[in-house]
Amino acid sequence: MTDDPQQQSFDDLKSRLNQARQNQPGKKTEKTYAKTESSGFSQAFRIGTDMVSAVLVGTAIGWFLDNWLETKPWFLIIFIFLGGAAGILNVYRSAMQMTDELETEWQSEQKIASKSDEPGKSVNKVDEK
Repeated sequence: MTDDPQQQSFDDLKSRLNQARQNQPGKKTEKTYAKTESSGFSQAFRIGTDMVSAVLVGTAIGWFLDNWLETKPWFLIIFIFLGGAAGILNVYRSAMQMTDELETEWQSEQKIASKSDEPGKSVNKVDEK
């Protein structure tokens, strides 16, 4: 940084403008949209993987127990259903977590919007000297 007061004033103004742009309600950048799309795809992939892996693990455990205890096909049938139930439970938990995250984000956006709607206050107000 230089000791030039005019340069410091410009740097201060630039930082305040960047902060005001970031706090502006309802305005999303391209990066935000890209993050939303990729996170949606990753969440869908995670849900599918949770469901399939739970059924596969249940099937493997049932097959192993049937071969070990010579009770074919009873443990296989039981553990396929248990694996499916575990997969559905994992999907439910993931959905609840996503819902909580979206609700928290929505509430924070509502708080920012309500602050900008208050009379006499502006989020983008720049102090005049």
